[in-house]
Amino acid sequence: MSTFQDTDVRRVPEAGSRRPVLVVDDDPLQRGEIVEFLERQGIDVIAEENGFAAFHQIKNSAPCVVVMDMKMPGLDGIHVSRLVQNLERQPKPKVILMSGYPDYVYKAHQEDANVFAVIEKPVPLRALLRFITEALAQADPDNKSRAADAPTP
Repeated sequence: MSTFQDTDVRRVPEAGSRRPVLVVDDDPLQRGEIVEFLERQGIDVIAEENGFAAFHQIKNSAPCVVVMDMKMPGLDGIHVSRLVQNLERQPKPKVILMSGYPDYVYKAHQEDANVFAVIEKPVPLRALLRFITEALAQADPDNKSRAADAPTP
């Protein structure tokens, strides 16, 4: 089994030089922890607490990557990811879905949610960073990048 090393962190674009990452979670502690960690990595972040607000942000601020909880009141993460896929605007953000409920993770896989990744919570922040930096690289491969500092969460 491989372990995560500081040298495994990919390069992320310079802060302010690209579209932001949108973090969506109805749990304020979970959302805050992810936002704070990503900001320490120099990543521009927008945070929302529900699917309705997330979809509004996706349409208006065009985030590069969306990290979203699946089980939220109102619009859940799977529904929002379907709405994103139906947007005519290009490029569409890379969506990473997360859930602490195995049945939601299974549902996302079964329904072919057409997302970049589906992750079961709790997810170590460094592992989440690997998914995000890979999604950023695929979403904006020509962007100028810098080495990401990866302090221990």
